[in-house]
Amino acid sequence: MRHLGELIQFIRDGCDFATGSRMLPESNVKRPFKRGLASKGFNFLTRSMLGSKIYDHQCGFKSFKRASLFKILDEVKDTHWFWDTEILVRAQHAGFRVMEFPVEWKHGGTTKVNLIKDVFGMGSQIFRLWFELI
Repeated sequence: MRHLGELIQFIRDGCDFATGSRMLPESNVKRPFKRGLASKGFNFLTRSMLGSKIYDHQCGFKSFKRASLFKILDEVKDTHWFWDTEILVRAQHAGFRVMEFPVEWKHGGTTKVNLIKDVFGMGSQIFRLWFELI
């Protein structure tokens, strides 16, 4: 909740979308090596294949300007782990102002992420979105 004020302020200051980032050099992050490696790989693929400028698409700290979100929401197809990535990528492609800022973040212990299953599932979503955007 420490970053709630920042999320709100970025929207008030004219951003359409704001997202925290565990990947920026100024971020203070503690997480297991495997999770960090998988996240870096996913974000690298997303940046290279989808042309995103964001370094961390799935950090849980996000805020949206309602009108901007509603302009792209009907195009978003994913309803699982890729949803927030798709929102950020589509927002950038539509020309919206997207702000990424460093966060303090600590791994919570248990996770619902299945590295094998979710890596393949999210990889297929990157390819799906790539085909839609080309």
